[in-house]
Amino acid sequence: MFPSHCKEVSVKSVDFELTEENIKGFFSGKRSYIRTRFYVFNSGNDWAVALVVKKGKIGILQDIASVHVLSLPKDTSFVDDPSLEVLSGSAMGRLRESKGTKCVVVRGRSEHVSFFIEEMPYDLTIFDVVPPEPSKLVGLVDSALESDLQDRYVRVRTVTSDLNDFAKSTSTEIVMFPCRASGLKAEARVMYLDETPTLSEEDVGKVTLIGCSLSARIFKAIYGREVPRLVNMCPKDLVNGMGISGPVLVKCCKVKEGFEVSGSLGIVPWGARSNEVADALRAILR
Repeated sequence: MFPSHCKEVSVKSVDFELTEENIKGFFSGKRSYIRTRFYVFNSGNDWAVALVVKKGKIGILQDIASVHVLSLPKDTSFVDDPSLEVLSGSAMGRLRESKGTKCVVVRGRSEHVSFFIEEMPYDLTIFDVVPPEPSKLVGLVDSALESDLQDRYVRVRTVTSDLNDFAKSTSTEIVMFPCRASGLKAEARVMYLDETPTLSEEDVGKVTLIGCSLSARIFKAIYGREVPRLVNMCPKDLVNGMGISGPVLVKCCKVKEGFEVSGSLGIVPWGARSNEVADALRAILR
């Protein structure tokens, strides 16, 4: 459980012991602001969280019908982290898990205060090829979870395949990648398909293309013959051979815009935008 917005949370510094009896007694005869659903209590180094249910009458201040104490000090940790976005369910969920308590109260970015009480996460695997490193897809997912999907606690696992390892496994004089990327290297001569390098008929026969079926088609269109050796780097094909279960997100150059879903596999364009990643995540994180 966590609030949909920190506007639902009221923080109270008090001088009494944070017991269930004292917290409920605090609300006796009181009214609550119409937007407030939760109260975070602080007494010295102790923290506690309560939920209030109001009678629902019209007015900016409403009578309290009942109080439910959600977490007492023995189950509640406190973190002061100005860098943390308290509206992000994923960031808050990861922090609570690292603290090992039932509940974590956080004073985060812009001194906003919220809390997170243990909740089962959505598990997601991101599969990508590198370099560049870190994976661009990981960055896009992080951005989507902090903005478009703030209401979900998503636990992310990242699996990558290194294109440089693919290159090391080749024995040809020329290694060709689909395009340039920071960090690509090989002991052989390195070329890039999108730069359409001029090759003699003899050199064409010395090429190993680290690409996909689309890259192979482009190679044939440029050089008039099938690529001699192809090392398949398509994330969609690679992840299907790994037996990874559960929701998985990959990139594929055959997806031109938007996203595609195949079972629990979400597929976004190679040059995906953050909104496409967010839409794909909504579709596979059910």
